[in-house]
Amino acid sequence: MELRVADVMTRRVETIEETTRGDFPSLLSRFRRFRHLPVVDFRGRIVGVLARTDLLERAARLGRRRPIRVGDLMSRPAVTVGEADSLESAAQLMLRSRVHSLPVVDANGDLVGVLTDNDLLSAMAGERLPAPSLEHEPVELLMTRDPVTVDPDAPLEVAAAALVESGIRHLPVVDADRRLVGILSERDLRSRIGADVRQWTHAAPSALQEPVSSVMTENPIALVSGTSLADALDAFSSERVGALPVVDPDDRLVGILSYVDMLRWLGEHAGAPEVAAPSP
Repeated sequence: MELRVADVMTRRVETIEETTRGDFPSLLSRFRRFRHLPVVDFRGRIVGVLARTDLLERAARLGRRRPIRVGDLMSRPAVTVGEADSLESAAQLMLRSRVHSLPVVDANGDLVGVLTDNDLLSAMAGERLPAPSLEHEPVELLMTRDPVTVDPDAPLEVAAAALVESGIRHLPVVDADRRLVGILSERDLRSRIGADVRQWTHAAPSALQEPVSSVMTENPIALVSGTSLADALDAFSSERVGALPVVDPDDRLVGILSYVDMLRWLGEHAGAPEVAAPSP
């Protein structure tokens, strides 16, 4: 039997009202289990989505103690999926919308759950593929080889230009010997410069001149070449990251694997049509 969204989604949904106000620490404390919270109106109807990164960007611009109204910060309208929809169609919607989770609504439009990218990955792998497939396929099968990288001493304007020009969302940071020392995500950069990365030329010059090393995630979780896709899937589920660098035994970067790569591959093996998706 084909799995539907309702079979996989999390039913215990945490929501936040659009009229809620608070400072950065109090609102951030609401993100206990999810990176995104469905926003509802006074009737309990979903009207938007608030991401943890939305709070980080606002705090970077205005400070941690400035009051925030949820309705002024959320993304609207919310991209939702129906509980009766197939996992393949949910995966395609997630890829097209460039989001990591989808509020789930019933036939009346009422919020009934949340579906995350990790829910999709785990379910599609477990239900759609023979068990040996993921166990025996190495990450080299799906990873992007020789990805675009940046030096830790490069200014953020160089990293921003690389992200935009390459159409990627995660930039491995390597030293002169190509050893992995960090990773810079579009989200990290957006939080520091206080603007959409695609509008980086409008950011404050002082922020753009900061070194990549001041923003990157140091000592990122990485996969060693030859790691199975099954282990990579476990890493995505446990670490809740969007991409994982792949290194050789000497810690030199050889590629990068994203959850998008995994979703696309699982969808193809499940018989879903190919979906154009952003690069890692």
